Amino acid sequence: MKQVKPFIKCVDHWPGKIQPKKLAAYKALIDEGQIRKHHVLVNRATGTTTVEYYAIAPHEWILEELRKRSEQK
Repeated sequence: MKQVKPFIKCVDHWPGKIQPKKLAAYKALIDEGQIRKHHVLVNRATGTTTVEYYAIAPHEWILEELRKRSEQK
């Protein structure tokens, strides 16, 4: 079986800084090849963070995985 490279563009918007548990969940998905980090933007004026990345699964699945993994730690 051949592993698919991340190809679905996803964008997450956070109202502030990303919590360490969420960062660890992103890193785990990156390490597993589920997502590929593309771009992180912190807007100092609004205090928001935007994370753009490519995934191998639909955005909704990735968000669910991020939620599950950040709650486990």
